Amino acid sequence: MRHLLLFQSTRAVIKAERLCRRSGLACKVIPVPRLISSECGMAIEIRPEDRDAAKAVFAAENIVCTFASCE
Repeated sequence: MRHLLLFQSTRAVIKAERLCRRSGLACKVIPVPRLISSECGMAIEIRPEDRDAAKAVFAAENIVCTFASCE
C-alpha cells in the first residue's frame, strides 16, 4: 500500500517536500497515479508511520493536502 499526499499546485508540492525533509520525514515526489484524480500532476509518497507527523508539519505551515492510499 502506498501513502500519498495530493496538492493543488506544483508549488505546494515543492514546499511540502522541503518541509518533510527539514522535519526528518522520508518522502519522494512522484507523478500522481492514473487511478487518482488531482489538481496537480505531482504527489508526495510517504511512509505510513509518518502520516500523523506530516499532518502536523503541514498544519503548522497552513499547507492544505489530501491523503490517499493506493496499491
